[in-house]
Amino acid sequence: MAHVRTQIRDRLVKRDGTGILVGLPTAGNRAYRSRVHPMTAGTMPGICVYCGREKAVGGTLKATEKAVEIVIDAYAAGPEYDDAVDRIQAEVEAALYGDFADGRYFAGLVTNLSYATAESKYFGEAKVKHGILRMIYEATYKTEDGDGETAL
Repeated sequence: MAHVRTQIRDRLVKRDGTGILVGLPTAGNRAYRSRVHPMTAGTMPGICVYCGREKAVGGTLKATEKAVEIVIDAYAAGPEYDDAVDRIQAEVEAALYGDFADGRYFAGLVTNLSYATAESKYFGEAKVKHGILRMIYEATYKTEDGDGETAL
């Protein structure tokens, strides 16, 4: 088994090219589980998914509740990149919040999911003019102390 953060990333984008963020209408199968995937004209529009900061937000004597940032970078090329990344953001949000059952997200791994922030940048001097919209969601999960592989 893998750490709960790894399981969360797997739920979003697995290394085998499946996951709830794979196959979205705008990005299609161009969803990558990496913060360093080389984005080119052929891989845009696309998304890169990774985890950011994590912090303890509560717990009990034998368990810790943690909040981890889920970072999703949406890439799009061309002068109308704003429209493309806005479409991607809407599709990502629908996919994330749509993966909810029995009071939990991501197949029971996450107890709460909240939108944190987004920031857009445009790279007009790059070889391929493109923009990036960085979306950050906060996912809360709980583990037994000493067992980072099992979500409670």
